This record gives sequence, C-alpha cells and structure tokens, in this order.
Amino acid sequence: MYFDWRTWGIWAIGFTILVVWILVPIKEFKKMLKKRKEGTKNN
Repeated sequence: MYFDWRTWGIWAIGFTILVVWILVPIKEFKKMLKKRKEGTKNN
C-alpha cells in the first residue's frame, strides 16, 4: 500500500483550518454571551 504524503498533508492542513474556523467563532460567541450576562446582572 502506497501512502501519499502530499495528499494526506494537504488534507490534514485543510482539516486543521476547518477545525480552527469552527472553534474560534464558538469561543468569541461564548465571550459575547458572558459579557451580556454580566451586563444584565449590573442593571
């Protein structure tokens, strides 16, 4: 069985970009929710 390093490397880079592209907005959304909750507690 031949393991094509180039194809798997490109696929791995794409998968990493996809994971980062999903996780970063989730973290930012959680920060926004946290700030919104803190703002409602003060008022």
